[in-house]
Amino acid sequence: MTSSPLDSFIHALVYVAAPLLLCALVVGAITGVLVRTFGKRFVRFLRGLPRVWSSPRTTQVLIVEDNPDSRETLKRYLTGRNYDVAAAGDLRTGIECLNKDRFDAIISDIALPDGTGYTLLNEARRRGIRALGIAMSGYPYPSNVNEAGVTGFDYHLTKPVNCDDLLSLLEKSRGNEDDASTNL
Repeated sequence: MTSSPLDSFIHALVYVAAPLLLCALVVGAITGVLVRTFGKRFVRFLRGLPRVWSSPRTTQVLIVEDNPDSRETLKRYLTGRNYDVAAAGDLRTGIECLNKDRFDAIISDIALPDGTGYTLLNEARRRGIRALGIAMSGYPYPSNVNEAGVTGFDYHLTKPVNCDDLLSLLEKSRGNEDDASTNL
């Protein structure tokens, strides 16, 4: 007995598609009952599931530093610790990077060849980018630099920058983001 293409299609429909459809309906019904029963707690649980099954999104970092050795050292250090890093050597290129990607952290030298790190961070804030701001400078900072709103940066590091201190600030910020997203 030979089988026709129609028989194959009906076989696939009955033995593959129908059980999948039935499973989808059962899962949907169970989900509906759980949402009605547990409300917002269950919805928060469901929002957290994709992070369990997929790898966590890497933190996007922009480094703007005019010294090529320092820039490459920071980039290699952070890339080796699973950060996605873009690097620029001047203000103009740093602003161009803001056009291309969404950044979670902006690490910038204060004195750049064509402007300042303050200008870069102000431009990011003007665009609605609320990235963690970390300033680096070889010059001493004024005494009021850590007062809220004085510079726009969240942290200020003196050069030469200790990479472990920088990593600690990034990790602390990433931990705060994770805490905020689980409290929805």
